[in-house]
This record gives sequence, C-alpha cells and structure tokens, in this order.
Amino acid sequence: MGEETMPDKKRRERLFLLLCLAVAGVCAGLAFRFAVPLRSQKPQTLPDTKELAAYTQVELNTADADALCTLPGVGPRNAQAILDYRAQYGPFAQVEDAAQVPGITQAMVDSWAGQAYVR
Repeated sequence: MGEETMPDKKRRERLFLLLCLAVAGVCAGLAFRFAVPLRSQKPQTLPDTKELAAYTQVELNTADADALCTLPGVGPRNAQAILDYRAQYGPFAQVEDAAQVPGITQAMVDSWAGQAYVR
C-alpha cells in the first residue's frame, strides 16, 4: 500500500496544478474586485505667473543667471551672455545698456520695464 501507481501520481499532480490555478484565479479576481478604482483627474492648471513677474525686480549688476532668466525673453544662453558682458565690461550704468549685450535686443530691454533696474 506504500507504493502509488504512476497514473495515480500523475492524476494527483494534475489535480494539484488545477487547484493552484483555481486559487490563483480566485486571488486575481478578488484583487480586481477590491482594487480602488482610479478617479479621472482634471489636468492641473498652473497659476498665471505673468502678474507675479511684474512684482519681481532684478538688479542687472548683481543678479545671477537664475534671476536673469526671470526677465522676459531671457533664457539660460542670454543670461550667460549678460554675465559674460558684465564680467568683461563692468556694471551697467542704466538698464538700456543691456541692449549692447550680444543676443539682447532693445525690444527685450523695453519689455523689462519695472522688472529690471540698476543701482
């Protein structure tokens, strides 16, 4: 009685595998049944920073690249050009002098009104 026949052993293995698959199926079903549904989210709107920029003032002779990038039309490349120009020629006497920096136009400098100043 200690020895099982080969067909009995195979049948028990198949039964065990089927039982495992059934348990896995039940677990997966329960996981989906009790999963918290995702709520549709509306895209988050960012606040308008144009009004905030009007209250930010940048001193052209002491500002670093990050501060210069807050000015309209100034990105990392133009900010670095301003820093390089300032290092080579010294501080600006007036805001309008920034138009002499390569890549900075008079229209850009005009758009800085109320945001950029020099001491």
